[in-house]
Amino acid sequence: MGRRRCVVVAAVFGASLVATPDIARAECDRAKPVQPLVSRFEVHGETAYDTSTDLTWMRCSYGQQWTEAGGCLGSVELLDWESAVGLHLPDDANWRLPERDELQSIVAQNCKRPAIDETVFPATPSMQFWTSTASGPSYAWVVFFRTGMPTWNFLKTSRFAVRMVRTGR
Repeated sequence: MGRRRCVVVAAVFGASLVATPDIARAECDRAKPVQPLVSRFEVHGETAYDTSTDLTWMRCSYGQQWTEAGGCLGSVELLDWESAVGLHLPDDANWRLPERDELQSIVAQNCKRPAIDETVFPATPSMQFWTSTASGPSYAWVVFFRTGMPTWNFLKTSRFAVRMVRTGR
């Protein structure tokens, strides 16, 4: 009986180790000839300006908070599509939900889990992120940051992560 308890405790403790941030970092294939995204960005605290697209991105996913230490803390807030499209940030500054091609532009083609440059976008979860691009009356496009692939057939009532963008600096 005592031995079983030790095994269960070890199994639970071992499972918690798998979720630590150091182990959960993006898997990037450094052999692929892909220009690092970080070279395209001018990073300014909680925002990152993409010099190749003239877009400024929030570095944290919606619901997370930027820290002075240079990272994102807290839980990502999951929203349905209508809520995500209608989202307004307190300072406004023309923040909006990105179009499919815009969100696809920050995918790191040589990375997965998440498929994004974590130097620019720290603590990005490997999940679906809404785009403002509808694919019919009931469906919209998402970008799945586990793989970097866009998908068109998700119900707008589904709840996914959001990353806000604005045009210009």
